[in-house]
Amino acid sequence: MRTSDYCIGVIYSLLGSITKPKYRNSKPDNATDAEYVVINSLPINADVLQKVYINVNYHVKDIAPGKPDITKLEAGSNAVLAILTQVSTTAYLVDFESQETFREEQLEEHYSNLRFSFKNINN
Repeated sequence: MRTSDYCIGVIYSLLGSITKPKYRNSKPDNATDAEYVVINSLPINADVLQKVYINVNYHVKDIAPGKPDITKLEAGSNAVLAILTQVSTTAYLVDFESQETFREEQLEEHYSNLRFSFKNINN
């Protein structure tokens, strides 16, 4: 049986070639990065085929108040997709599910939420 922390760790490792700072679960309070990735998840089930949704959130500072840097958001999203849609292993399955952009008004940034399903045989 795998935990959601294990699954987040796998995705974190797969995204190793992305040079922007990457954080598991949340960004540290003292981090001041203008561009970064946060990897978190929804709950994992305990079925024979375990499934968990992993969120890869690509954050970018706004170029002006309330105005997202679409170029950087798109480039970051494409980099994540290029890596995770090419995963080929018999140990687990990673499938792209959805993408949506959100505003973080208090942080003066936007982020691209890329959601993936992570499936693992529970043995």
